[in-house]
Amino acid sequence: MVELKGVIPALTTPFGEDGSLDLDGFGELIDIVIADGVHGVLAGGCTGESWAMNEDETGALMTTAVEAATGRVPVVAGCGAMSTGQAIAQVRQAEAAGCDAAMVQPPWYVMPGLDEVFDYYKGIIAATELPIMVYNNPRRTGILLTADFMDRLVDDPRIVAIKESSKDWMVLSEIIRRCKDRVTVLAGYADLLGLAAITEGAVGFVEASPPIIGRRYIEFFDAAMAGDVERARPMQAEFSKLNKGLFGIGTFPASAKVALEMMGRPGGWPRDPIKALDDTGRQQIRAVLVSMGLLEAEDTLRATA
Repeated sequence: MVELKGVIPALTTPFGEDGSLDLDGFGELIDIVIADGVHGVLAGGCTGESWAMNEDETGALMTTAVEAATGRVPVVAGCGAMSTGQAIAQVRQAEAAGCDAAMVQPPWYVMPGLDEVFDYYKGIIAATELPIMVYNNPRRTGILLTADFMDRLVDDPRIVAIKESSKDWMVLSEIIRRCKDRVTVLAGYADLLGLAAITEGAVGFVEASPPIIGRRYIEFFDAAMAGDVERARPMQAEFSKLNKGLFGIGTFPASAKVALEMMGRPGGWPRDPIKALDDTGRQQIRAVLVSMGLLEAEDTLRATA
């Protein structure tokens, strides 16, 4: 069973201006973040606009991730759907592509009860040998996976990790305390809650910022794990500036894609209905990167995104 811990970036999926899938750019981005020192990669999650891709594109993205990673780090595939059967099909697709684990969120829009969500996960687990990361993101799914729910679900050995992205410290801390003896717990929104999560017992982060911030993000994680709070605290304060930019300018992940392009990394265009940032939004993202020291004030912008 794969052990998922450390910094696992939720990767964007580069698209061309015409909406075409840029697999070469995606493979290049994976090479870049592995060189940064990440401990895994997540392909086709929320940040990766998985909702915008058809079955063939999803399979190609998963295969490209595995081929680009070449066994250097684990590859986690974003999966999940509005029915158990559809979710199983995606997880099997990830398994066929050679991914190391599947990240599965509860069904969105349907709004099932937690007992029904529990059976949804158990049905997926029974249909695959792939390790499962449970994804708690109530803002996107409309369903909060409580600590009681997680405590019950992670008794199944097929569950190896939790990505906790409720953005609620009370939920995150209780899940860590109650589940860390059986699974690894990784924090989302770690540029806001990461340091506190590590002190509580989390062992990693899954979020969109690492490909933009680069090696400094790995340094932050290492400092947090080493208990070097005096070093980690100001770094997290700096990273929080980027969080506000990514989620406050345009429709995510258009902002992340612009930031990547400005950093000289493959970002590409978002897919419809998400629109690329206008000049005002681009200048706002640029100002955030400059304020963090990631760009010099005179740096020339890349015009791709």
